[in-house]
Amino acid sequence: MSIKYRQGTKADCHRIAELDYIASDGAVEYLFHDLIPGQSPLKLLCDGLEKDVYPYTFRSSIVAELGQNVIGVALSYPAHFHCITDDLRSFLPADRLERFHDFYSSRVAESYFLDAICVDESHRGFGIGSSLLKHTKEKASSEGYSKLSLIVFADNTRAVNFYEKQGFNVVKNIKLECHKLLSYDGGCLLMSVEI
Repeated sequence: MSIKYRQGTKADCHRIAELDYIASDGAVEYLFHDLIPGQSPLKLLCDGLEKDVYPYTFRSSIVAELGQNVIGVALSYPAHFHCITDDLRSFLPADRLERFHDFYSSRVAESYFLDAICVDESHRGFGIGSSLLKHTKEKASSEGYSKLSLIVFADNTRAVNFYEKQGFNVVKNIKLECHKLLSYDGGCLLMSVEI
């Protein structure tokens, strides 16, 4: 398999949004469902990426490409951007943001934040996730960061095990009330690794 790793482009937005949606394990669905009539959470994600406003832009992603197909993505940016902004407050209902308050308030100071990482299910087990993580660490390092952080659902044992094998350690347990749209109900873990 000859896989190319590169920065995402505007043409990749829909695929980046699809993989980000999968990686969110229901969080995107919970936050964005029924916000705008006729617009799915996936469409809202795609529109956000296409607007190209840092940090949530296609430019913040590294994609894994096989042939002409994007089969994986890692979306990352400095951790201080991981917060509830005025734009989020004006866009999302207050009760949804309140449920995610601890999630958005938790970060590792002076770290680079891995917002989402996902490999297409049919291409898992070939080291693509590890390679995306390696490229993300290189990106973070090139921007002057010495730590990479992320948040993962605590009950997502497959993902937690993957991150632990990559050297990540748990920094904090994050409370997150369960909801029928969320895939897991055991809260989240803030994890970090030195680069």
